[in-house]
Amino acid sequence: MILLLLFFELVSPTNIPPVPACEHLRYTYSTRGVPQYDIPGRPVQGVGLQFCASGPSCCTRSIEQRLGSWSERQYRDAVFNRTTSMAAEIEDKAQKIDEYVYSLLNKAQRSFHEMFIRTYGTMYQKNANVFQEYFKDLKVYYDKGILDLTYTTTNFFRILYQKMFQVLNSQYTFDTKYLRCVADNMEGLQPFGDVPRKLASSVKRSLVAARALVKALKTGHDVANIMTRVEPSEACLTAVKRMSSCPACQGLPEVKPCNGYCINIMKGCLANYYQIDTVWTDYIEALLGLTERLSGPFNVEMTIDPISIKISDAIMNFQESGFQVTQKVFEVCGTPRLGRRSAQSSQFVFEKRLEKIHRTPSRPTKSEFELLLMELKRKLKGVEEFWSVLPYQMCDTQIEKPYRKIRDRSSCWNGQHVGAYEEKVLEDGFSNQADNPEVPVSSEVHPVLVEERTRLQSLTSQLRSAYRGLDIEWWDDPRKGPRDTQGDEGSGDPGLYDDEDYSEGSGTYRGSGDEDYYTSDYDEELVVPYWHKDRTPPSVDPFNPTTETGHTMRPETGGSSGSRSRSRSLYKAVVTFLLPMFTCYVGGMFASLPLIFS
Repeated sequence: MILLLLFFELVSPTNIPPVPACEHLRYTYSTRGVPQYDIPGRPVQGVGLQFCASGPSCCTRSIEQRLGSWSERQYRDAVFNRTTSMAAEIEDKAQKIDEYVYSLLNKAQRSFHEMFIRTYGTMYQKNANVFQEYFKDLKVYYDKGILDLTYTTTNFFRILYQKMFQVLNSQYTFDTKYLRCVADNMEGLQPFGDVPRKLASSVKRSLVAARALVKALKTGHDVANIMTRVEPSEACLTAVKRMSSCPACQGLPEVKPCNGYCINIMKGCLANYYQIDTVWTDYIEALLGLTERLSGPFNVEMTIDPISIKISDAIMNFQESGFQVTQKVFEVCGTPRLGRRSAQSSQFVFEKRLEKIHRTPSRPTKSEFELLLMELKRKLKGVEEFWSVLPYQMCDTQIEKPYRKIRDRSSCWNGQHVGAYEEKVLEDGFSNQADNPEVPVSSEVHPVLVEERTRLQSLTSQLRSAYRGLDIEWWDDPRKGPRDTQGDEGSGDPGLYDDEDYSEGSGTYRGSGDEDYYTSDYDEELVVPYWHKDRTPPSVDPFNPTTETGHTMRPETGGSSGSRSRSRSLYKAVVTFLLPMFTCYVGGMFASLPLIFS
């Protein structure tokens, strides 16, 4: 019985004796960078080994060093690859959203131009630069962030208001002072209704949120990559070498480290990463919140797509209240001097709102933009606790952070021999690693971690501001050049820009179009975007808008009745167009009578 018990004790898996030869290690050693001629045929006395126990061993000092170097490379590569892979996925999602938003702006500009040409013809073409400059400013903001979007939208409608006011009252002559008075009273008169206010608000919060999301994702990618530059301590590398190399030196290359043993080493090695774990979680939560906003009330797709409809409605609001607005302007600014109407005046008068055929079609259940955001949310939730989960993933991809009760195999390497790991597996967190039994952890914080932690905190604050629809500041990369938009992009001086410094009230920034803000030369050279430069503008009857296919709309009935209908329509349109001018002209004559008889 005693002999039988002794036999079981000898063959117990927790007491596997070292093999009497080292020949079977040739392949394993060679794959880890050990030349076959250095491998001893039989165990030798491990005298002078640095991190493995002395005694019978298949390692000499040279072999131990080579195995240790291989273990260090494996550790460094694993940390680097996992971190950069996570960062690359974030960067990929940011790039896709960035490209989609920018293509959305380009598409909206192109669709707006084509839609207004089909609907309003040469009347729009003569003033296309006013509208195209607005789209250009939206793209300049999204690309560089150097414009105040509220001011940009308000400024667009002020320029549009000036041009339309001059054309609707072309029998008068307006000087710079008078036009300034006209523009200064736009807010009180609201010639476009509440469209400018609503459009300015929705455009601002949507583009600010979209730009903040993309910038924050790209900055998070940079932070993760910088984290790979944090050098592991010598104590960490020694523990890694001991865990990975010593089983092979004992002739047991296939024996895995005990889970608890490996996790304690990884927590000690990656203890510094806990320094940014909390702020990283806050950063991811802020990203998720802003993503939800962009999926709902700040949806940039729902803001940019219908811009043409909103601008068309604003124009028609002004035309419908044009006479009343003119009279109020005359009361506030005075009656201008009558002048000769130029035969070359640009007819900035639109006869109808956009037909339903031109309006935005019904959207699918989930748009491409919303699908991109859904995929982004899924990815962000997977990396929310990346730094605290990383030690578990380094040991075994099947072990996740919630799996607290680490159960070890009975035949695993516990740091000394094959057997169970008896030490306590430490909790997560930097402070808990002070008592790490495998890797001494310094209480000093790495300078890089201090900088990146501050960076993430600032980033989270920006995201929360964008979530609330507020203006944000952003550092742009000074090495970044303008986006390639075939000459359609403005150039801006990158850097830190405070939107408040460029608000309308400060007067320190003026949007595009300000150089001719108070000029009366509204018959400018025709400006056509680059995608239409080679096209011949169609000949369009101002009172007969074209259909979407480009053919003239025909009456439903034919014969003489149709002819009379067209005549009545034309007569009505002419009367509607000329009556306000005639009324203003007669009023001006009566206003001048005292001067004639004086």
